[in-house]
Amino acid sequence: MFEIPNMSLDTARDELGDGFARRIDVDFKHSKCIWCKAGGTKTKKKNHSLMNCPTTKPAENDQTSLSNEIFNAGKEGAAIAYIHQKQLSVYPRDDNATTFSTGLSRPHASNYTVSVKTAPAPPSAPSGLSFTPIIPVPSPQPPASSATQGVSSSIPSTSIDQSSSGFASSSVVPTTGSTPAATAPISVIENHILPNMLSDQPHTEVATQSSAFGLNAVASVASAVPTTNLQDAPVVNFGELTRYNRAPGSSAYANGNSDLVDTGELNGELERLKDTALQYPIGQSLRERPKKGEVLTNYFKISIDPQTTFYEYQVLGIPDSESRAGKKRYMDTAIRNVPFLYSNRDVFATDNVNTIVAWVNLHQHIPGVRVQSGDLMTDVGSTWALLDIVDRDTTVPLGFQYLRPVDIFGLQQYSNTTRPDPFNHDPHPAENALNIIMTRCFASSNTLQLNNHKFYVRNAYFDLKTNEGNAVAPLRALRGYSYRVHSTLGNILLNVSPANSAFWRPLLVSQIYQNGSGPFGNSKDHVKRALRGVRVYIDYSRETKDKKCKHPKCNDPNCSTTIPPDKFSARTSSNMDGQHARIKTIRGFGKACSEQTFLWEHKDVYGNIITGQSVQPTVQEYQQRQYARVLQHPGLPAVNVSTAGRPTWFAPEHLRILPDQIYAKIIPDFVANDFHRNACREPREIRSRIEQEGLRHIPITATGQLENCHPISLDPRMLQIPFVHLNPATIMYSSTTVTKTVNENTGRWDLKETQFFRGNAKSLKWLLITGQGVDRNGKSVRALTRNFDRKVKETGVSRTSERADEVLSLSDDTEFTLKMMLENYLGKNREDVPDIVVLLLKTKDQHLYSSFKFLTDVVFILQSICVTEDKMRPKNLDWSNDSALGQYMANVAMKENLKMAGINHSAQGVEEQLENTIVIGADVTHPGSGALQGTPSIAAIVSSLEANGGRFRGNMRLQSAKQEIIPCLGDMLIEGLSEWCRLHRRFPENVLYYRDGVSDTQYDEVITKELSTIKNAFIGVAKQFKKPVPEFKTTAVIVTKRHNTRFFPRQKDDEMRGNGNCKPGLLVESSITSPYYTDFYLQSHNAIKGTARSSHYFVLQNEMGIEISDLEDLTHNLCHTYVRATTGVSYASPAYYADRLAERGRCYLREWFNPSNTKRNAYETHCQQVEADVEAARNRPQRTGNHKKTPAEIQEDKADREQVLQQMRDYIWPVVETRWNTPIHDLAESGFRPNAKAKYDHLKGTMYWM
Repeated sequence: MFEIPNMSLDTARDELGDGFARRIDVDFKHSKCIWCKAGGTKTKKKNHSLMNCPTTKPAENDQTSLSNEIFNAGKEGAAIAYIHQKQLSVYPRDDNATTFSTGLSRPHASNYTVSVKTAPAPPSAPSGLSFTPIIPVPSPQPPASSATQGVSSSIPSTSIDQSSSGFASSSVVPTTGSTPAATAPISVIENHILPNMLSDQPHTEVATQSSAFGLNAVASVASAVPTTNLQDAPVVNFGELTRYNRAPGSSAYANGNSDLVDTGELNGELERLKDTALQYPIGQSLRERPKKGEVLTNYFKISIDPQTTFYEYQVLGIPDSESRAGKKRYMDTAIRNVPFLYSNRDVFATDNVNTIVAWVNLHQHIPGVRVQSGDLMTDVGSTWALLDIVDRDTTVPLGFQYLRPVDIFGLQQYSNTTRPDPFNHDPHPAENALNIIMTRCFASSNTLQLNNHKFYVRNAYFDLKTNEGNAVAPLRALRGYSYRVHSTLGNILLNVSPANSAFWRPLLVSQIYQNGSGPFGNSKDHVKRALRGVRVYIDYSRETKDKKCKHPKCNDPNCSTTIPPDKFSARTSSNMDGQHARIKTIRGFGKACSEQTFLWEHKDVYGNIITGQSVQPTVQEYQQRQYARVLQHPGLPAVNVSTAGRPTWFAPEHLRILPDQIYAKIIPDFVANDFHRNACREPREIRSRIEQEGLRHIPITATGQLENCHPISLDPRMLQIPFVHLNPATIMYSSTTVTKTVNENTGRWDLKETQFFRGNAKSLKWLLITGQGVDRNGKSVRALTRNFDRKVKETGVSRTSERADEVLSLSDDTEFTLKMMLENYLGKNREDVPDIVVLLLKTKDQHLYSSFKFLTDVVFILQSICVTEDKMRPKNLDWSNDSALGQYMANVAMKENLKMAGINHSAQGVEEQLENTIVIGADVTHPGSGALQGTPSIAAIVSSLEANGGRFRGNMRLQSAKQEIIPCLGDMLIEGLSEWCRLHRRFPENVLYYRDGVSDTQYDEVITKELSTIKNAFIGVAKQFKKPVPEFKTTAVIVTKRHNTRFFPRQKDDEMRGNGNCKPGLLVESSITSPYYTDFYLQSHNAIKGTARSSHYFVLQNEMGIEISDLEDLTHNLCHTYVRATTGVSYASPAYYADRLAERGRCYLREWFNPSNTKRNAYETHCQQVEADVEAARNRPQRTGNHKKTPAEIQEDKADREQVLQQMRDYIWPVVETRWNTPIHDLAESGFRPNAKAKYDHLKGTMYWM
């Protein structure tokens, strides 16, 4: 389709009625030419007709197939349109109207167009737009050589003679997968023959741009904007690969790309910046240590041609409401239908959302209408009208804006620490632009890309099966790789890391439902929950074979489902069998297809409901009547792919899961072992996968240039960087008189003949409860009792230990039964309350464990420990072999000592560094995909009570779902700070804050909303003790353990025996760290399996002025003070404790975080009712299938979703809060239990959650 501004024959006919036809007739038949009058009053009407006017009719050398066709008989309307468009370009009017459009009101005139048919494409050209839109041509320029990668000038090859016809001969515009094709003629036709144009090929129109994007046009209105239909979604390929590509084997030891930092030069550069005002503490001098070496890391060096300028553009106008796939359709449509983009697609990359990054100047060659001028010197901010895209009954104008040049030079300065204003420089835009380019470079037919930082290898799969080995495995794991460009200390680097994910196989929903209970759980409810939110494809044609209406109440034998040709309009058409129309999302399930009914309304061919003609068939009956289709599984539940208020039902056997669809929920327990076993690999194998599989998907020339972007070069060798090895911590026991040394071969130490740092109990009495399947008089109970009592005394937890005579046995695993059992026992033993309650289970039971912890921690105020037979059982099954139980019972003894307010161990040097410091750890846990919508997040903080790092106090709060920042941090700290002051009889001078779980985009919020509230705690405690508020200094460190940096030993001597990881104590503080700020990577642990992940520490604030080397040593030592392990842990223990405390909070709210089927079904029923009520209150008119939502309707839908979510939060919050604030049971109150307050204070003062 081709748009001529200011008129549409069809629309104008509707507007002017008979007047339109008369005007055409007058213009055509009048003996005096109205064209020659249009130039002004000085020109009189000539005595010749309009059709014979020498000025309007193209001269012989200007004639084209277009002009030849429309000046023939029967094409008068098109000829008049042609003439008036030319008139506008030669004699522009002040109001931009032509003679023809003067009878129309201005708002209507701006949108009127005339359709122009495309000529058939050559056989070699694929479907799509097959002509070049009418566009002005830039001033002639010599074509750029291939060496300079100039913008292609082969397309558009448009020649416009503005002195004569004003129209161009037009070249074929290539479309999907095509190469530039030969010139093809363009035909202008009248609207009544429009249906003949319908084919698989998209059509394009050209129209003048009218104030698009809210900008004022600054170019001549004679320029034109092409218009095309939004292209359909790609044809779905359901073929599955059947040949598995095995992962590369372990790599041999090999050197990488050495990046040895000049320590002296870098330290001098950092010293120069010492007094520079920066956002965060500046990096300090790199440490000089004797134990140094080099390690490999999964970063690859990027080099960029300094002579190349990169440009960032933005496509404006793509609706924000579109999904990522929808935005990609818009971008693909624009690139394939705008000639200057299509012909230069090899010199730019796109994020498929709205951004284009080019390594040539594209905006020099834009032929469209400039609707906004940018900077006069650089053109930054200039915007051009690009393309009008027709999506059903809506036209979306797109613009093309030159956003900025990509500041590669500034990024290199930033990396090299030579930028004069680092505080004012944001490296992220340049990094993001390079990342978009890398996405283009990774793209290939064998890769699957779901976003701009990750890809999967299509044939690198394995099907996930349960232990029973299901015949149908609905999930398939793919090996993938994440990648990011980073500006680091001295380098611009590409990080590549393994990223395996589970994907749905493209099976029918009926197959999943019938066979999926194995992988997803033990009930069909689990299968429904797994399928909810999954995108599916309608696998049958929804066009009836005879095109006749099958509605039961239709009495018209001529009633058709096809729009009649004389009423058809491409702008209002809706292809029910188009790829995009076939794709739906599962929203819920109903009754069986043989029982689920729906309202079947009789509609006319335009989708309008015919009043009084509706029936309510079942899904099965509808399929039989409408399509003569017999369901094979009528007993399976119908699938709803719309809202709860207006459901749309399909049979599950007609819906096939879309391929390439990631499983977005937590990997089901039944297949998790299989998944993790394939993903968890040792370092040499992971290195091989990155180098031999991941990186191989970037085509690189012999000289190292990226084939898809020659200005960028990549060294395919892993970066080889310096590291420092920190000495193993010295572990202190028995109040510093006994020390333990970490075994460098295992990273562990033992507790043989060792007493804890401090035991705090004179006696200990404990109660035993056994779970189902555990014999209360059996061998495991006797072994547990014997070893429990012995370890208590051996390790110094208490001088004596005694189990209560009575052993309680649970008859089921419900919280109610456990609560009644504790009530009965405590009611009978009010004077003899146990110090610890021990629950012995046969195997792990998270549900019963959570109930047990809630009842003991919150309701009855009891210390508790849970043990399992399968973990405790000796390998030889000899329960009398106490030595075989030694390690397990030593771990239990560590828990016992914590419950009794003891300290297990410390690390040498910690107490001296923390003498006047309170250490805080903080974390927030959020509801996952399986939680009930509206479930709140849980914030947890811990604070040290002593300088040895062995004892902390915890506090938890509920906060809004998904809120990471803890605004009430100061209030939560009051209890811990008060206890610290009581024990030390003074205020701490320093606060060391370890914060887990925040991204770099939230650093400033941590400073302004968390660190700023710590003073509130000091104010509160000062008021409590009636003391003046003291001054204090805060140092804050962000701890990140979920990142993609990995380290690999360079040679065998550098690795741990058994697992191939780097040895604990690995410290990296250069090459891949921040160019300016203080950060480091530290691996303090020996990974149990797989490739070890070092933690990343970023210093956010350092008022204490602690030296970076001292902070690194302290953090390393704190990793060895973790109270429940005889080994170093993976990140600083205060942050780890906060994480564990937040997990304990999840136990209390397990019914919301991991609800039972009963609770979930009740919730979903309520949620569906809320959705229906909200939708009914909106009372929207019925939308036809060809209607695209307007921005107002999109906002309404968004408001509805927010209203539903808020109502569900309001529904859940009071119930959750009631559970969270469950009052202490009467049996634990002072009126019943002796020393009840002391018991409560004791529990809250211990690390009860560990």
